[in-house]
Amino acid sequence: MSPQQIVGLSVRIFAIWLVISSFHYTSIIPYNFLSNETNKETLVSSVIGIAYLIAALVIWFFPMAIANKLIPKTHFENRFKTRPDEVASVAISILGLWKITNIVPALISYLFQAYLNAGERSLFSTLDSFGKTDIFFMIFELLIALVLLIKAHKIALMLTKQYSLG
Repeated sequence: MSPQQIVGLSVRIFAIWLVISSFHYTSIIPYNFLSNETNKETLVSSVIGIAYLIAALVIWFFPMAIANKLIPKTHFENRFKTRPDEVASVAISILGLWKITNIVPALISYLFQAYLNAGERSLFSTLDSFGKTDIFFMIFELLIALVLLIKAHKIALMLTKQYSLG
């Protein structure tokens, strides 16, 4: 793998991170459709989430163009001896761990605050539809992070298939 290919692979992994991060902002969209409410804050949140998704698509489809802008051209012989799937496995595992370390404290804090506000009532019944949607997307992000961590090598093999051919 050349340095540009490693950066291109990292750019694609960054695109995956953008998609996962967009959930926090786009999770408000179903709530807006259910409640028939749209205010400035929810509109801005939706725009940010959609911008993340658009950026992820652009980055996903043009990783080598970005990599070639970031890393100066090197000689063809300038290659690392590590296999592409090994590099990708490490990066995907780190991405999974990173998302877990971000989402678990947020989820625990959210549930703890809801527990404190629930009193004698059921925790789930005290949440409005926005709170339930928020918890759903936090758990969804956690599941994706766990899949990234547990299935890192299989995902890496899918991502690096094109790098192995050339």
